[in-house]
Amino acid sequence: SSRDKVLDPYEVFIKSRLEACSEASAAQVHDWLKEHFSDLPDVTEKTVFNFVLHVRGKHGIPKPFCNQRDYEKVDELPYGKQAQVDFGEYNMTTEDNKRKKVYFFCMSLSRSRFKFLWLSEKPFTTLMTIIAHEKAFQYFGGIPEIIVYDQDTLFLVNENKGELILTDAFRIYVAHRGYKLHFCRKSDPQSKGKIENVVKYVKYNFLRGRIFVDIDTLNGQGMAWLSRTANAKEHAGIKKIPDQQWQIEKEFLNPVNEIFIPQEAMKPVTIRKDNVINYKSNYYRVPLETYQGSGTKAWIEISDDNRLMIYDADNNQIASHQISTGKGQTIGGNHYKRDRSLKIDQIIDQLSSLFDDPDQAKGYLEEIRKKMPRNIRDQALHIEKQIKRFDMDVINRSLVFCVENKIFRATDFESVAEKFHAENQQSVEPSIPITINTLNHAEYKITPDKSDISDYQSLMN
Repeated sequence: SSRDKVLDPYEVFIKSRLEACSEASAAQVHDWLKEHFSDLPDVTEKTVFNFVLHVRGKHGIPKPFCNQRDYEKVDELPYGKQAQVDFGEYNMTTEDNKRKKVYFFCMSLSRSRFKFLWLSEKPFTTLMTIIAHEKAFQYFGGIPEIIVYDQDTLFLVNENKGELILTDAFRIYVAHRGYKLHFCRKSDPQSKGKIENVVKYVKYNFLRGRIFVDIDTLNGQGMAWLSRTANAKEHAGIKKIPDQQWQIEKEFLNPVNEIFIPQEAMKPVTIRKDNVINYKSNYYRVPLETYQGSGTKAWIEISDDNRLMIYDADNNQIASHQISTGKGQTIGGNHYKRDRSLKIDQIIDQLSSLFDDPDQAKGYLEEIRKKMPRNIRDQALHIEKQIKRFDMDVINRSLVFCVENKIFRATDFESVAEKFHAENQQSVEPSIPITINTLNHAEYKITPDKSDISDYQSLMN
């Protein structure tokens, strides 16, 4: 019809996407158009559906048959009463046409259908799941009364005579946050229908046909998809828009008070000066230079497949070992013993070359390396991510500011860059503060000429 012709300029794009992903739905094509074309006319879903049908017929791109799974309708609950959680995984394609499996965590508020999504390159551990909950609660602006889960081994040690036994870490976390738990069997779709549909929605509206670049880019795209589509389109079941319903529901959620520190849910261990930890009469290696003097700590958890996962103070996983049943053994091969300084030198050189003043950048990175030798790789990679996020003008200004004010930490570099970026976006006088999350040790405290954070503000404004 003439109404469908409004999409004619987008036919080549739609054709190419359908050829690459023939199973895509019209709803997914609509989302792709919104994502890639800011000038897209305001068209109805029916118009998009008809045009996609036209493109399929014209170019011979049939849609493969897919089995549909039905779920029974669940009675509506009061606002703030319940959320549901589930996990999914999906095989994506990388830029060089390789297969890449990603894992994701979904939480959905049961009444408003307001959704949260977080993706990972690695299978979710209990620690990662706790962090995902924290991100979801921040996104929702509160905590529901009850959260529904599958009887998942991330949370459950076993089922003893009908009594569900929580993992220590998750039990500590739930006690801290104070919400109630409900576990349902995977064969019980009546109590889990909403979130099962969210997992399917993520797979087939967001991930299908999308190219994997890196996990930070994917999470950024995921947040944009939530805002643009998942929480912005009318929900077929309730005939209401989740974002509008969330504006009501968030007033009924319990407040997120103090920040939960994930390490509180894990067991702390002391790192010995030979860069090992002792666990059940065996020694497990951590990377060279992890030991930073007497009292250096790490945190451990046990994975579902009986591996010892070791984390540093920034929640970074620094080692993973299969747990030994013997005694007195040292676990961990040459990977943990060899000197990887050459590769780090290359990382610093490559990263420095991206700045307008490579020498200044290299000196800055070497200073970070001197202060945090065991974390320099993660620090450098975090700064590299900011280069992908912001214009080089912002990045170069941030470097100069951090050098002049002796700010030697990647997350603080990010805060400075965000401040400069915000200034560029605003026509009014900026008032966005920099959040500097320094370590407690005196040598890491940011004290540019004995100034405090207000001095940064005056310097930048």
